[in-house]
Amino acid sequence: MNKLLRKMLVILTIFAVVFSMTGCGDTSWIVKVDDVTVNAGMYIYYQGAGYTAAVYELSEEDSTYYYYYLFGYSLLDETIDGQSVSDYMSDYAVDMCKQYVVISKLFEELGLELTETELANIETSVANTWESYSDTYEAAGISEETVEKVAIITMMEEDVFNAYYEVGGLNGTTEDDIKDYLEENYARVKYITFEFSESADDAIDEDYKAEMLEIANSYLERAEAGESMDDLIAEYDEILAAAEAEEEEDSEDETEEEVEETEEEETEEVEVEDEEEEEEDPYANESIISIEGDSPSEKFVNYVFTVCSVGEYTVIQDDTCFYLVERLDILERDDLYEANRDDYLEALFDDAYTTLINEKLATYEVEVNDKAIKRYTAERALGID
Repeated sequence: MNKLLRKMLVILTIFAVVFSMTGCGDTSWIVKVDDVTVNAGMYIYYQGAGYTAAVYELSEEDSTYYYYYLFGYSLLDETIDGQSVSDYMSDYAVDMCKQYVVISKLFEELGLELTETELANIETSVANTWESYSDTYEAAGISEETVEKVAIITMMEEDVFNAYYEVGGLNGTTEDDIKDYLEENYARVKYITFEFSESADDAIDEDYKAEMLEIANSYLERAEAGESMDDLIAEYDEILAAAEAEEEEDSEDETEEEVEETEEEETEEVEVEDEEEEEEDPYANESIISIEGDSPSEKFVNYVFTVCSVGEYTVIQDDTCFYLVERLDILERDDLYEANRDDYLEALFDDAYTTLINEKLATYEVEVNDKAIKRYTAERALGID
């Protein structure tokens, strides 16, 4: 199955769970934008999308919400930036209905046409979706025609975006622009962790902390002298494994002979695993850090992007650990760039694209059917009123 078809199938099926207990709808119109009318089925569909978006927003703040969603608990009483999830869903659906019209018009104005491959993908995805979820969608008041319209507008949106922002498009984007985004927002690193406290809330043993800093600096000197980070990581992993084995020995009152066997086995296992990892994955010790990430800590991420330089080794610190970091050139990972290029492009121009849509919409005459919106409440859409 190709990437385009997989994307389409995800878009059409991801909201089906939301509609599993929905009530009936009709074909009354929701919004009119110039000469285009969007019916209630499209609005109901986008309400489900709005609920999924709301769950994502809530889960960003507290992952517990995601599990509430999976277990079927209603989140309609929750709020997002002071707005109820119900109102969030309604506003989201209305905005998407308006966007539907804007994209349709831009697609036509740009003289674009869906390719045979795109049309075939649409046909396949709609057929597969309808075969699996027709009862669910029909109970919600969503027709197969609406599902097809969603599939078509999704494909059109990708084509409109690319017409503006893909390399060779109206924006004048170059491949270097996309690579610059990757370099500015992601870092490729190898690092060793030297923990001096189990928790930021614990009292710090300053002598032990100083000892760990000395060890971190000793590894820094060895790295700068030419020893590879892979070898240093393997060595320190062995030291930690041996220390852990010794702690287990003390707690279980093992004999000295048993301890030696355990340490030998632990060391041998680590060596075998490292050899296997090196053979299977040349990037096994690497981590890709997002500038918006927080792993292993927010301070770590901040220092990687503000203190660590590509091609250099640096010791940095957060509340519980010292880290020896080697920052590598992320553009050397051709596989990473090729696999995620479209995502980088989309993220790079997401704000510009939103502005484009809103500016275009502002030139249209828009009429919203408030009576219909009041009828198709979020509670009704989710079948809980």
